[in-house]
Amino acid sequence: MTVSSISTRALSESKTQNALSTAQKEATTGRLADVGVGLGFRAGQTVSLRNEFARLTAISDTNAIAAARLKATQAALEGLTDDAEAFLGALLGARDSSNGPEILASEARGRLASLISAINTAVDGTYLFGGINTEKTPLANYFSEPPPASRQAVNDAFFSTFGVNQSDPAVANIAAADLQGFLDGAFAALFEKPAWSANWSMASDTNVKSRISIGETIETSSNANESAIRKLASAYVMLADLGGENLNTAAFQALVDTAVRTTALAIQELTSLRAKTGVAQERIELANERMMIQRNVLSQHIVDLEGVDQYEASVRVTSLLTQLETAYALTARLRDMSILHYL
Repeated sequence: MTVSSISTRALSESKTQNALSTAQKEATTGRLADVGVGLGFRAGQTVSLRNEFARLTAISDTNAIAAARLKATQAALEGLTDDAEAFLGALLGARDSSNGPEILASEARGRLASLISAINTAVDGTYLFGGINTEKTPLANYFSEPPPASRQAVNDAFFSTFGVNQSDPAVANIAAADLQGFLDGAFAALFEKPAWSANWSMASDTNVKSRISIGETIETSSNANESAIRKLASAYVMLADLGGENLNTAAFQALVDTAVRTTALAIQELTSLRAKTGVAQERIELANERMMIQRNVLSQHIVDLEGVDQYEASVRVTSLLTQLETAYALTARLRDMSILHYL
C-alpha cells in the first residue's frame, strides 16, 4: 500500500510558489496582483476612479469622431464660399457682356452641381449636412432624368407664371419687371420652407448633438436647410435654369442683379456658418484638454492606490526563486536517501 502524505515542506513550497507568482506579476505590471486583497476596504475607491477614467476616455474617443466631422464640414463650407465668391465675380464680369448669358448659364450649372456634391458629402457613411437624418442623401441631383422634385417645381412655377417653358423663344418677351416679380415671389418661395423641405431637401432641421465633456453638450453638425445653402442654390438656379440665354437684355440684367444680391447674402451667411463650426471645433479642443488633465489626475490617484515598487517586487522574485531552488534541492536529496546506501 502507498500512502501519499502532505509534508510541512510541501505546504511551504506551495505558498512560496503562490508568492512567487504574485511577485512576478507585480514586478511586470507595477500593479497589485490582487487589488481587492491588497487594498481591502479601499478597493471601492479604485473601482470608482477607474470608472470615471473610462467615462472620460469614452467621451474623448467620441470627440475624435465629432472633430473629424466638423473638420470635413468646415472644408465643405470653405469650398462653397470659394465657389460663391468666384460665381459673384463671374456675375459682375458678365452682366453686360454679349455672351454673358451663355457664360453664366454654364458657370451656374457647374457651381450648382458642386454645391449638391458638397452638401452630399459623407464621412464614415453618414452625411455631414443631413442634420440628424445622417443616413439620407440631403439633395437630389438637380440635372438628373427624369427631373427630381426640385427641378420640376422650378419648371412648374415658371410655366404657371409665364405660360411658356424656359427654353421657349417666347421667353424673350418677358418684361424685366415681370421677371423681377417672379424672382421675388413664386421663385423665391421655392427656396423657403416648407417648399424647400418638400422639393429639395431630405435633411433635418435638427443638428447632431454630442456630449464633449461630462457637463457640456454642443451641436456638431450642420444641415442642408440652412439659409445660406438655400440662397446659394437659388442664385445658381436663376442663371442655370430660368432661360437666361433667351431673355431680353433688360430682363437678363434684372436676373443677374438679383443673383448678385442673393449670392452676396449667401456668402455672408456661409461665413457665419463657418464661424459657428469653428467655435464648435475650439470647444472640443478645450474639452479634450480639460479631460486630459482630469485623466492624468485620476491615473495618478489609481497608481497611488494600486501601484507597487517594481524594484522591490523584483527583489522578492529573486529571493523567492532562491528559496524554491533550495527547497527543490533539499527535496531531491531526501528522495535519494535510502537504507540501501548504508548497507
